[in-house]
Amino acid sequence: MPDAPSSRNTVRGDLYGSLLQARDVHGDVHIHSAARSGPRADVCLDAPRPATRVRGRDRLLAALTGAMAGGDPRPQVLTGPGGIGKSTVAAELARRAAEQGRTVWWVRPGGVAASVLEAAVELGGDPDEAARLAGAPRRAARWAWNLLDAADRPWLLVFDNADRPEELDPDDRPGAGVGWLRGSPRGTVLVTTRTADPGTWAPAALHPVEPLAGADAAAVLADHAGAAAADGAAELAERLGGFPLALALAGRAMAAHPTLFPGFRELGGHLAASAVRIDDLVRPLGGRGPTLAGTLRASVRALSGTPQAEPLLDLLALLGAEGAEVPLRRLPVRLLRGGRADTGPGPLDEAAAARALNALAVHGLAAVVEVHGERALRLHPLIGETVRAGLGEGAAEAAEQAERLLRAAPDRDPAMEHAAHRAVAEVRAAALGEDHPDALAAALDRDRLLLVRGDPAAARRALAALAARAEQALGPEHPVALRARHLHGDALLQLGRLDEAEQVYRAEYEARGRLPGGGGAEALSALHQIALVAVRRGDLPAAAERFRAVLEQGAEPFGADHPVLLQARQNLAFTAIRLGERETAERELAEVVAVKERLHGPEHSEAVDARYYVALNELENGDAAAAVQGFAGVAQGWERTLGADHPRTRLARERLAQAEERAAREGAGRQG
Repeated sequence: MPDAPSSRNTVRGDLYGSLLQARDVHGDVHIHSAARSGPRADVCLDAPRPATRVRGRDRLLAALTGAMAGGDPRPQVLTGPGGIGKSTVAAELARRAAEQGRTVWWVRPGGVAASVLEAAVELGGDPDEAARLAGAPRRAARWAWNLLDAADRPWLLVFDNADRPEELDPDDRPGAGVGWLRGSPRGTVLVTTRTADPGTWAPAALHPVEPLAGADAAAVLADHAGAAAADGAAELAERLGGFPLALALAGRAMAAHPTLFPGFRELGGHLAASAVRIDDLVRPLGGRGPTLAGTLRASVRALSGTPQAEPLLDLLALLGAEGAEVPLRRLPVRLLRGGRADTGPGPLDEAAAARALNALAVHGLAAVVEVHGERALRLHPLIGETVRAGLGEGAAEAAEQAERLLRAAPDRDPAMEHAAHRAVAEVRAAALGEDHPDALAAALDRDRLLLVRGDPAAARRALAALAARAEQALGPEHPVALRARHLHGDALLQLGRLDEAEQVYRAEYEARGRLPGGGGAEALSALHQIALVAVRRGDLPAAAERFRAVLEQGAEPFGADHPVLLQARQNLAFTAIRLGERETAERELAEVVAVKERLHGPEHSEAVDARYYVALNELENGDAAAAVQGFAGVAQGWERTLGADHPRTRLARERLAQAEERAAREGAGRQG
């Protein structure tokens, strides 16, 4: 009726199906339809099929299959960085589950709620009820899981790439079991995620997924290349660190470019400079498959809540290059302040740095390991290489901070430092050009570590070439060129080429003398090395005279604690040992040991070096028992910092054997 109140034509409440609404017999007609949600969303619950045979995961798959067969009600969680092969393992388990007659559902990120509700509808749940509950996630999850727990046959439910745990439960941690992720006695729940925090998933069973090794890695590479493993496959797989995504992409690249890469060696040669070149090879092949850089960017995006984490990752990619372990003591907050990691809403402090480092570990970008009884961080070499390739405009700043941290504790961790200096030199050269002074200085730091690590032959070759390049690019009296010349002399000295070494040092000393200020501490260092040449020749009086000259010239401008003066005192004490002046040597060495331990710490190789001469003095002057104890400590210290095969470590063990033999003779003599 025309004058009827409008409320007579109003509908309140939930709408199911369609409603025909007309204003009057002559007016407009409206058809209202309920918008379905939940299980009517466009979701795909089909599991992917592995592209190739799954290799190297037998033990992991056995554990997962055992949990599934044994009715373990806990969710099973596969953790690891992107590209490590978590989804491949899950797909293989899904294939096996289907073969056993289990119902399999595969839930992808972004559609968790709709997918679980769809699974519940497939089990007989009312679709209208699912749609009605979709707006109340807690009630919807409880309704869906009641149906899953009552299923007629066992099932496997996979939550793949659950890298945002809040999607599984926005209000609580997923492991609490009150959201979309729950355990069930009727089926098995499997999660793949970059988030490896046990507290997030407890009481779930966590299974770290590791890189592939040896023959398995080479076989995966060959599978994706569509060829049998042949010469170069094992080497290329090792170059790629057994990282499954890299192996798959390299195999695809080889299959797609048979003319360019007829074999694994040719592809390996192409990737020797940078493994990230794989992305350029596979990008034109079409499809939306993952790339190394893209996979890393996805992991880094998850760090957005911890602003210090990404710049710390950049820094670790340099300090921990080639998979080297970076002790946490190499990342003091006092030195991180003012660098790229010092970002965020507040100042960088111990708690903020700990949160950032923990975020890297939780998201699979860094592993926390124990090395010689202390905690360290390790990046997979391929992750570090990919990070360095993407530094862009931040490369110079990251390299500068890495160098600052390395200079703060030189020669404390030679293996780590050598890899770090190689990475810094590479970044410097790429950003500045190979002949830039900063790039050449970084290359010098890199090649100097060859001497520290006990490879003077390789050091001589590298430093001779570098000195020549520096002199040509910068001039013979540029500080970088002079330092290169000095280090070349050190390599010659270690090789016993004494005349050549002395010639290099004298030329350097004269060149530095022509500089304003007389060359400073570097000139004294050259004079010190000339004295060392005299020691190696056996001319102890001449050597002692030159060491005293170093001490006299450097005492006032540099102070007694200067490294060159400390070494001069130590070597002067060595000449006293050889001349039979035990008390003089003992007094000097005691002071040198005390200063070095104060400056560097008792475990530093420089402090251990000084204690070596203390033990030598004891051995030379008849105290074999004390020498045994001293050389044992020195050998242990050098083995820890330099390695068991380092020349210094071998020398200490030889001296230890001599001391033990002499102590045994002395003991036998006393008994007789």
